[in-house]
Amino acid sequence: MRKYLLAGAAALIVATPAAARDNSGYFGIEGGVLFPKSQSVDASADFTDPLVSDIDDTRVARFKSKTGYDIDAIAGYDFGMFRLEGELGYKRAKLKSGSFNSAFLTALNTGAGDVFTDDDVDVNGRTSVLSGMVNGLLDFGDDNGISGSVGAGIGRARVKQFGDRDSAWAYQLLAGVRTAVSENIDIGLKYRYFRTGKLNFNDDFDFDGGTGSGGTVFFDGSNRFSSHSLLASLIFNIGTAAMAPPPPPPPPMMVEPVAPATQTCPDGSVILATSYCAAPPPPPPPAPVERGERGQ
Repeated sequence: MRKYLLAGAAALIVATPAAARDNSGYFGIEGGVLFPKSQSVDASADFTDPLVSDIDDTRVARFKSKTGYDIDAIAGYDFGMFRLEGELGYKRAKLKSGSFNSAFLTALNTGAGDVFTDDDVDVNGRTSVLSGMVNGLLDFGDDNGISGSVGAGIGRARVKQFGDRDSAWAYQLLAGVRTAVSENIDIGLKYRYFRTGKLNFNDDFDFDGGTGSGGTVFFDGSNRFSSHSLLASLIFNIGTAAMAPPPPPPPPMMVEPVAPATQTCPDGSVILATSYCAAPPPPPPPAPVERGERGQ
């Protein structure tokens, strides 16, 4: 199932450069379910009776944890396609079961004259991890829609387990998707694989021997804590540049006026082609003819 969680998160990544929140800071909180991987324990036994063979250091038990929770706080800066962030995280899960190697139990009970079984294992303990990490991530997609990231982190972790505590270097692999719900707020989903360096949880107890030999059993929990997590994210972006306003509409096209058609009238005047020329004036009346006196 955990393999499918990683595959599902990676499949949602859109492979185009993101630019909407470049050159801005951010901070956020994340939380979700933790799936711790099982851990092994080594042990050896020194018997008081020299005639009883000691048990050399060997793998003797495996412990499984229940599903737990994983929370963290992050703060970082977006340089564009690359983000750098600091992370403070806390993980916690209860022990689920513990089982011992039957050959070890047989050898221990035979030498010690005791009857030690898996039922004597205390599985009511808890494992907690406090970590400080520095993460580098590559961004993909459009932050105004669905975007994604992949990356890795390195830091220091303090693990409390089996009634003891120890610190070690740690690393993690990250993949996530997110979407903007406002100009400054993103929500998302993140997958995390987390693993520490070698931890040393050493313990021992004495047994009086009963019908067998007394002695001491030395437990060595030198192993690594590793887990898978699926987290929901709430991210607040700081100083996000406002989106540029849309460009103004282009100016209206200027249409050159077309000169109207004209005509020249017989009198030399110029008028519109749709108009009529004035009628010419009537000719003047003829001049009267003078007549002479009668008889002349």
